[in-house]
Amino acid sequence: MMHQTIRGLYEGILDETAWQSSLALLRDASESMHASLVEFDAPSQRFRVSEIHDLNQELVDAYNDHYQAEDPSRIYTRQMAVGEWYVDSRDLGQANMSRLPFYREFMHGFRLSSVMGCLVERKPHREIFFSLQKPLGQQPYNADDARRLGWAMPHLRQALSLRERTLDVTLLGELSAQVLERLPFGLIVVAPDSKVLLSNARGERWVSRLLPGKQGEPGGRACQDGWCLSRPFRELLAAVCSPDGAMPAQAAHARNGSGHSASVIVLPLPPAHRLARQWQRPAALVAIREAGAAPVMLAGVLRQLYGLTASEIRLATLLTAGIGLPEACARLGIRHETARSQLKAVFNKTATGTQARLAHLLSELGACVGPD
Repeated sequence: MMHQTIRGLYEGILDETAWQSSLALLRDASESMHASLVEFDAPSQRFRVSEIHDLNQELVDAYNDHYQAEDPSRIYTRQMAVGEWYVDSRDLGQANMSRLPFYREFMHGFRLSSVMGCLVERKPHREIFFSLQKPLGQQPYNADDARRLGWAMPHLRQALSLRERTLDVTLLGELSAQVLERLPFGLIVVAPDSKVLLSNARGERWVSRLLPGKQGEPGGRACQDGWCLSRPFRELLAAVCSPDGAMPAQAAHARNGSGHSASVIVLPLPPAHRLARQWQRPAALVAIREAGAAPVMLAGVLRQLYGLTASEIRLATLLTAGIGLPEACARLGIRHETARSQLKAVFNKTATGTQARLAHLLSELGACVGPD
């Protein structure tokens, strides 16, 4: 069983069936009802079941939507080191388990009695736990149950890392093919050291203009092809990638000797953004819109670059127009609590944190891509 499980974990990097089979073997080896992966998102402070063997959608929805906030393990998991286990009967105690609504309402409602989980991955903005749940009527997990599965956790951690890198590579390929090339403006992702991490075809011709290397002062006002920036590109890049607190957006105008012009907007890439997690380093999104190009919908750009939902875009647009939160709630027909939740999500996705910084970001981005 051990060798079959390990082989399945590594085959599961590319084969979802092998991955699910390995989770099932770990579930059966521990006499559990469910084996799942649970992700903790640090910015939102929320737990979420990201994968589960033998999908029970009702259970997943109940946990993700409500009971994750009441999960008593969150008190202990924040103090765990990678590879350590949380065992509810040991850490929480059976007396507490019998009193808590999490067990009486959620666990017992889905015929479950006990939980144990191992922290398998920790990154600055998220953590991933391997979690097991015992069926109702069986004795709760104990420390020996966790020790018996210790051999599998290093392999699970390594397989998860390789699986995520493979998915990220696939995502970047799809992103480039399906999104970046469709944008009617140039887009470049640049690291603080001026290394270009990604660009679309429209942005590619601006790489040498903004970062001329030996042919000019790197990041200076002078560009190739006779173009000149109103502000040094190096200054813009440093402002949005500053470790002391990045500015929400920076802008400059570019002109050439023939009278052509362009707007250059440099935006910080939020640390929680999927692309930022891929490179594990600060980076900046550079958007270039040349004068005379077709107008771009700001809402589409916010959705494509930052992952904002339609409701989040509507709320952000109203708030940055100077409308207060109560009036925005009335116009959109939503509750105050809903609006606050959406606004928090907008702040997290755009790395702004305040309405003033959000307004500055949308203003600068709108100047580049044009109004809706």
